[in-house]
Amino acid sequence: MELDNKNGEHFLTQFNSKLAQFIQTIRFSLSECELCKNNNLIHPLLCKYCYEDLPLFSYQHLHQNLLNWPAIDKLFPQRAFDKLLCLSPYVAPFDLWLKQFKYQQRFELADLFAFLLVQLWKNQPLTNDECAVMAVPIHIKKWQMRGFNQAHLIAKAFTKKSNLLYLDNALVRSSYSESQVGQSGKQRRKSLKNAFQLSETIQKLPSHIILIDDVITTGTTANTLCKLLRKKGVKHITVLTIALTLPK
Repeated sequence: MELDNKNGEHFLTQFNSKLAQFIQTIRFSLSECELCKNNNLIHPLLCKYCYEDLPLFSYQHLHQNLLNWPAIDKLFPQRAFDKLLCLSPYVAPFDLWLKQFKYQQRFELADLFAFLLVQLWKNQPLTNDECAVMAVPIHIKKWQMRGFNQAHLIAKAFTKKSNLLYLDNALVRSSYSESQVGQSGKQRRKSLKNAFQLSETIQKLPSHIILIDDVITTGTTANTLCKLLRKKGVKHITVLTIALTLPK
């Protein structure tokens, strides 16, 4: 009976996922701006006027690295990544979009997030480093329960638009833990100890990794993954996210 219940839950999750994808297709076919319903679009969900009004971080005086902002730098004192790129603080409309994306399965927002991230990435200085993209993984149990990994969906859409290599199975979440929402940095570090590993199929990593997640709060998850990548010889790591949760 327990196995039947699990199979039923898995089927329902998969059905909801397919239904959400179908709804995404319909929404894109009836495109209008997500915020003002205008049709002067630069993306199927965003017009050029609302794009200009988004609360995006300004990188003009930060040398294309949010860590060059002293107030942000203090948030991640023992980081293992050397560059942080976020679209916005965790404020409207991004806070609402991220909740709808994660809890209401609005998968079409992954394409919007990827579009905005590519605009940010286009401003990065060119280097000769080999570069590839990874997404923050979730445990297979959580993936089966939820039906998707939001960081993976964003990374997949981002790499399609940027033509960067996506190492989609490189990082593995090997231990399961409950949600980290509301936990302190110390609690998160404890729960994430030995939580990740690199896939055995990966023989060699490029010198530059772009690690994608939806939101960065304490940086504990990103830092744990970055330490693992450093041990495997990665020289440069950029953490690329939609939003940054600022302290109150």
